[in-house]
Amino acid sequence: MIRAVRLVEHDLELTRTVASGAGTWSNRRALTLVVEDGEGGMGLGEAAPLPGYSKDTLARAREELRTLLGRTLPERDPEGEVVRALGAASARLESASARMAVETALLDLWARKADKPAWALLAPLPGVTAPLGLSLWLPNDADEALAAARAAWARGTRSFKVKVGRLDQADPGLSLLEALRAALGPAAELRADANQGSTPEALEAASVRLRALDLRWLEEPTPAPLGDTFGVPMALDESLAAEAPDLGRFRASGGVAAILKPTALGGLSRTIELAAAAERAGLAVVFSHTLEGPVAFVATAALALSLGPGRPAEGLAPHDGLGGMRPSCLDPHRDELVRWPGSGLDIDLADCFRGRRIVDDARA
Repeated sequence: MIRAVRLVEHDLELTRTVASGAGTWSNRRALTLVVEDGEGGMGLGEAAPLPGYSKDTLARAREELRTLLGRTLPERDPEGEVVRALGAASARLESASARMAVETALLDLWARKADKPAWALLAPLPGVTAPLGLSLWLPNDADEALAAARAAWARGTRSFKVKVGRLDQADPGLSLLEALRAALGPAAELRADANQGSTPEALEAASVRLRALDLRWLEEPTPAPLGDTFGVPMALDESLAAEAPDLGRFRASGGVAAILKPTALGGLSRTIELAAAAERAGLAVVFSHTLEGPVAFVATAALALSLGPGRPAEGLAPHDGLGGMRPSCLDPHRDELVRWPGSGLDIDLADCFRGRRIVDDARA
């Protein structure tokens, strides 16, 4: 019998302040959900909504997850479809990040009991072992960003993401992208993300500079999704949290990609559904993070690995929210996602709290 037995709230001070059009963060507070099966098996889940970006809050996730403590959660049907079962297990929860925590904890436990890695339980692809390339979110400071890009280049990274703002002449993000292109040359893949902070008028005025950058794509420059406007390829991000995003219409207008963040989208099952819909619409699918800790990070990596190679670099390069931990889904020497052999998420409970301050520890 699987039960939710513990909910730990913890806080991590980031090594640097991280900023985007959605907000500025100097720490990350999250909830770790622990489930057990009564036979020594354990699964871990994480709820870590990002203030200013996520549509739900930590308080809402905490309230819903606390009601689960002591309650029975579903066993895995060995003959059943894993993704559908995960969705059914979290269906009554309203908080997107709470659903992520429940689904991740169950996936972790089910995979451990089956003695399989989490990625293999989601969608095994026998014989596919190629690592997945990663895209690094760079700091806003130009000197820091250039140094980080050069260091990542030495570890095999070829894709870089920069946060831009209003896209006016004074936008430091645009200047940073130009400096990166000059420093790294045409082999570097550059991505920009405006977090809906610009306008069509500003985008038109900046279009010459943007086209000269040869961007892989620009994410969500305005609140209303745009396709290949002014010759600049576009990607969806925030708009994917809508109940029924019109992916076909976005693709028909020239859009090229969908950036999927399971913590914000409502868990693993919802993200997998969106990934399938995006691929049917002809969009490239990329998985990314919201500065979560190792549990949610590895769960997102499992989604990416379950789909396999042949897609753009995932937005899952190591980031400050990991607190310096390097999970086994990351190659020890190169910043690439690899299919780890350990069961479940291959994360110990102690890893969830390393370097973090425990705020609350509730037990069934």
